[in-house]
Amino acid sequence: MAYWVKRIILKTGELVTERELRTDENLFHGPAPAVGDLLSVKCRGRQFDVEIVWGNWEFGVETDRVIHLRAREL
Repeated sequence: MAYWVKRIILKTGELVTERELRTDENLFHGPAPAVGDLLSVKCRGRQFDVEIVWGNWEFGVETDRVIHLRAREL
């Protein structure tokens, strides 16, 4: 299973979308984190922690598709 953080809300309120991220940036393999979980991502040349705010509502669900997540910077 894979998951991809495609949108990130920065502390400034700015929204970074998949258009700005590289196609392989923040693409992970393994069980997708559920809403409310914390994760470390890369964006605009820096790495920081985010909270998942949308995308995977049930932890541990197996699927063959890539789960798209949205997150906000902590």
